Amino acid sequence: MAGAKIDRVAIYARLSRATEESVSIERQIESARNYAKARGWTVVLEAKDDGVSATRNKPEDRRGWQEVLHSPEDYQAVIVWKIDRLARRVLDFLHADEELQKRGAALVAVDQPIDMTSPEGRGFTQMLAIFGEMEAAAIAARVTAARRTLLNSGRRVGGRPPFGYMNIENPDGPGVILAQDPATIDFVRQAAARAAEGASPYSIARWLEASGVRPRPRRVRDAEGNLSEKPVAADFWHEASVDAFLRAPALAGLTPYSPGRKPKMTKNSKDYVVQDVLRGSNGLPVVDESIAIMTPAERRAMLATMDSAKRPGARTHGNAEPALLYGLARCDGCGSLLHRASSSGGYTTYRCSDAGKRCPTRVSISRPALEEHVVAEVIRVAGELPVTFAEVTAREEPSQRAEVEAAITDTLTALGQVDDLEQEEQLNARLRRLKAARREARSKPDHAEVTLHETGETFAEVLDRVKDVEERRRILGAAISTVTVRPPLRRSNKFDPDRVTIEWDTAESMDADLQMQVD
Repeated sequence: MAGAKIDRVAIYARLSRATEESVSIERQIESARNYAKARGWTVVLEAKDDGVSATRNKPEDRRGWQEVLHSPEDYQAVIVWKIDRLARRVLDFLHADEELQKRGAALVAVDQPIDMTSPEGRGFTQMLAIFGEMEAAAIAARVTAARRTLLNSGRRVGGRPPFGYMNIENPDGPGVILAQDPATIDFVRQAAARAAEGASPYSIARWLEASGVRPRPRRVRDAEGNLSEKPVAADFWHEASVDAFLRAPALAGLTPYSPGRKPKMTKNSKDYVVQDVLRGSNGLPVVDESIAIMTPAERRAMLATMDSAKRPGARTHGNAEPALLYGLARCDGCGSLLHRASSSGGYTTYRCSDAGKRCPTRVSISRPALEEHVVAEVIRVAGELPVTFAEVTAREEPSQRAEVEAAITDTLTALGQVDDLEQEEQLNARLRRLKAARREARSKPDHAEVTLHETGETFAEVLDRVKDVEERRRILGAAISTVTVRPPLRRSNKFDPDRVTIEWDTAESMDADLQMQVD
């Protein structure tokens, strides 16, 4: 590129937040146009990334920069306002520059003396990129410290409150704090109670709609991935929306706090940061009881129930008829779950979900007949068992042992997922404090006693009373663990009960499950 004449140029602009008026997208583009005009260059392309962080998004992952790189237009340079508009990490900058060199183009900055057409200019530009990365790191450290200070004081640091909550003016100073929304918090309580009993997000969504509760307006993306300027009203609840507000830490009075975590980060992401909550110096979560509708222990139990229901077939989806034995019926040939299949336009069979791939048997069986047989067998074997519920009576001040154990489990899980040495050191220090707290808690006696009471109903009576398919499925799951179906010995349209093997839970586990599954 050294010595190459520049006639045609592209313009690239980027902004992380629309509130930065001093370096707005419009100002960046206008400055670049004037820069090109003063030098007699023709602008053949203008591209932008609005609302995109350079620290969190590499240039090659941005729509606007991709437009620059893959444009059919011929150009010899790309004009930016400053190099930090392109990248805030040295490695990202070098990769972007390398891609431009492949096109025979160089980088030009309006507000910095950059000449990428010579080795000296390229070296100076790389030094600017290094200083830019150092500045970004310093800004990130200041933001993290400020965020922690705000959270410790109970103030909100931005973001939309979970459903059931609202931001209110901080009565003790500047800023806002989180508070329960009196118009919707009772519905959140009822939804959480349903989820704890095993109801799916789908069924809770339908219940909310039947109760006249409308979802909040939300911003949506168009075909190009751009968010709408104004929130759009929604007519129905999505399962994902229900799942999201039920998992909000605020339900237990907890505050999300994961320094360094990026939006939509997964365990496979580079520099993965474990999702966590605000914790005190003892390593235990900080609980704001003024917003909590459940204890952290109750939240863990609810989430465990929700997660266990996420096996294939355990949830009901829209436009799908519920199936009683989803998650229970399995194929004898490969062990896969049996899924419903259509016959003559209706869901009348259970069929191996792995049929035609690795399964040697291709099991299929009449769905109504199998369900009728399993229910009859459950009533025959366990129908006379009484249903009980557990009453917990606190004798003294409750111990924190369960909370300490949960915090230790969370910390050990986090240690197994992080590669960052600094974060690993922090987690190890927290683990030492928590183990010390556990030793102290173990030295104290238990503070509660559990008494079992009979409800007056038998297993058969509960099955007869409950009509909801999901509720009946959970009740059956308290008595049986698996329904295995074998292929028929000969072709026949008649149901053969000998093809079916029911694996029963033990009496002890059956009784314990009934305590949890039946209200």
